Amino acid sequence: MNELLSVPPALLVAVALVLTLVLPRRAAHGVATLSLIGVVVWALLVPEGTGPTATFMGFELLVLEVDGFSRLMAIIFGGFGAFAVAYAYFADTDTRHLLWGLGYVTASLWTVMVGDWLSLVVGWEAMAIASTVFVWQSGGRSIRTGYRYALAHGIGGSLLLAGVALYLFYGTDGGATALHFAETNVAGLEVDLGTVTFSVTALLMGAGIGLNAAIIGLHAWLPDTYPSPNVATSVFLACYTTKTAVYASFRAFPEGNIYFAYMGGAMAIYGAAFALAQKDMRRLLSYHIQGQVGFMLAGIGIGSTLGVAGGFAHLFNHILYKGLLFMAAGIIILKLGKESLDKFGAIGTTAPIALGAFLVGALSISGVPGFNGFVSKGMLIDAVVEANLTTLEWMLYLGSVGTFASFIKFGYYAFLDGEPIEMPDADWGHAVVTGGVAAGCIGFGLYYPALYALVPGSEAWGSDPYTLYEFTKVALLASGGLLVFVVAKPLLGTFHGGIDVDRAHDPLAFYGAKGASGGLGGGYNRVNDAVVATGWALVRTAHDPSRTIRTVIPSSLHERYDQRLEQTPGKTGGKLGIGLTIYVAAGVLMLALGFSLFIQ
Repeated sequence: MNELLSVPPALLVAVALVLTLVLPRRAAHGVATLSLIGVVVWALLVPEGTGPTATFMGFELLVLEVDGFSRLMAIIFGGFGAFAVAYAYFADTDTRHLLWGLGYVTASLWTVMVGDWLSLVVGWEAMAIASTVFVWQSGGRSIRTGYRYALAHGIGGSLLLAGVALYLFYGTDGGATALHFAETNVAGLEVDLGTVTFSVTALLMGAGIGLNAAIIGLHAWLPDTYPSPNVATSVFLACYTTKTAVYASFRAFPEGNIYFAYMGGAMAIYGAAFALAQKDMRRLLSYHIQGQVGFMLAGIGIGSTLGVAGGFAHLFNHILYKGLLFMAAGIIILKLGKESLDKFGAIGTTAPIALGAFLVGALSISGVPGFNGFVSKGMLIDAVVEANLTTLEWMLYLGSVGTFASFIKFGYYAFLDGEPIEMPDADWGHAVVTGGVAAGCIGFGLYYPALYALVPGSEAWGSDPYTLYEFTKVALLASGGLLVFVVAKPLLGTFHGGIDVDRAHDPLAFYGAKGASGGLGGGYNRVNDAVVATGWALVRTAHDPSRTIRTVIPSSLHERYDQRLEQTPGKTGGKLGIGLTIYVAAGVLMLALGFSLFIQ
């Protein structure tokens, strides 16, 4: 086995995490950055194959398995992680923030580099715990949103684990000793409902993965959590959780899943529409994470070589341009102390670094030629056309129009609308960091063969993205976005985020849980009262049995009983002689003996 295959990349970051406990702030951030650069170097050099294995409760765990897809994830997770650590350093975060950030990255790297479902679930849960505590480090409103985030991901992890367990014990007849990705068919365990047949395993695992991917109805945690912590935390969050879910969706459905594909198309529209309604910069960007993940799921859901390649290429590009947009928004928040687009005037060109970072990110996410989003969106659209899914194609077009419209809005209200203001520009450190990420967005857009070299299956495209047809299509989508913005502009001032699904399912979950817990509590109290009352009745009977006896006999016998009670010793009003006592005891023993013989 190649020596590099014996070193899981998560271990490199874990070592930096431990050193963070003893190193001063500057050295800790430096070591963390170098460890993540080391992950990129490792991923570029390591051959494909299986690394260390372990045994847990009789199951074989693949601690490391390298193929083209896991290699790509290691490259982008490590590369962007290095920029995120540097951004956090220049945002003046402390070593505790770095510690939990590295814990989040370590768990994420573990999750995308293992080769079996049990190991993935371990990383999945560790990632949820580390990211929750990471959010809590910011305090304030992040405490509340962190609890909601933890609850959502706890449910998602439970669903995923339930699907894995169901497959393990029923889909394999209980005889499996491993759950390697290559040997797992989660479409098993089908349930026939007459006109509809579905897989329980696929449903559970799809729901668990879908929650982390922020599919519609299970997404409210994302726009609620990501805008709340420190801006440097948001930069980390933009990279890992949802993209790990996209990766897991491919491992669960390597041949595609049409339901995921159409859910992705709906997410592209839904995310862009709700982004357009936001005033909070980071909340707007959070909804666009949902929308862009929709594009990725559409490609992976199609299941073709080109669709999967387009999905992973878009994942790679998305981490770059969405991280850059969160960095640009973070610079504005750090310098102005305001998060809402209507709370400050026009920055204009007074902060060229912040403006440049925003423009590169916005043009990239919108798919403008010359930027990386243009290449991967082209791959995805062509994959949909190749699969002859016309409805899905138009869903992605609508999502693209919404993307153009919402970033026209962001740029207009942040840099052009209102009274001109002077904003201090980014510090040199943030200038270097955002410049590096922006260079990646432009570099992979102009020199797209470099992207092809990293993404498995990209050779299936076989076309030049820079054609007159593609330019015309982007121009039409941009014109549509501009038209939507112009038409909607009179209403944008009245939008306050819209009514999302959490307005419906949160009260339902709250009052439903309250009603259920109230019913259970009331039932418990009634049972408890009955037990206590019975106990006291027994105590009173033992202390004064004559009162209890008097209450159960007919009232016509009360006078006779009282007379009897006065004439006999004890408190019961009855007396057993020695002989009668012996007879009664012998009778009880005979009955017990006869019953035992009958049982035998």
